[in-house]
Amino acid sequence: MTERLTRGAHSGAEAGTCLMEQVALLAGEPFSDRPRCTAPALAALAQQVNDRVSDGARDRLLPLVPALAAAGSCDPRDAWELVAACARAALAVRPDDALATRLLARARRAQRRWTRVRLDGAAGYVVGLRALPHLAAAFHRAVVLAGPAGSAERDDRLVALLHDAVGVHRADLVAA
Repeated sequence: MTERLTRGAHSGAEAGTCLMEQVALLAGEPFSDRPRCTAPALAALAQQVNDRVSDGARDRLLPLVPALAAAGSCDPRDAWELVAACARAALAVRPDDALATRLLARARRAQRRWTRVRLDGAAGYVVGLRALPHLAAAFHRAVVLAGPAGSAERDDRLVALLHDAVGVHRADLVAA
């Protein structure tokens, strides 16, 4: 495992690695920033955080590699929990933010819906992909409100967001 993470995708480990490429290497998968061992929504969030924090803050993501390598949930509720986590991160900065409030409400409705219907395997995976546009919107709202690019405040908020998101998945793995 590398000592430093870099932004973006790379052609091979010798050219550097981002967070999700490190996950692929640890999991023994082909070199990629989209390892199959991590749920797509969580991988997308991890890629975005990796690329939006400063070089110094990016190294604080390295301890998450093992948990990300074991976070391959197919439960669509997990994807919607990531939307909720991003919306809550935005609301922590601006409690009256209308977009974040709507996204949090949407995530809660979706989680309730998928609690009543159990989907496993490929079906759950596909349904979870429906959360991705909402996740992108919630994450971008959290980024906008986190602070100016390169600021310590923004880095701290985004690193904490990903740590919280991975914690949600780790708890699900322990329960299973």
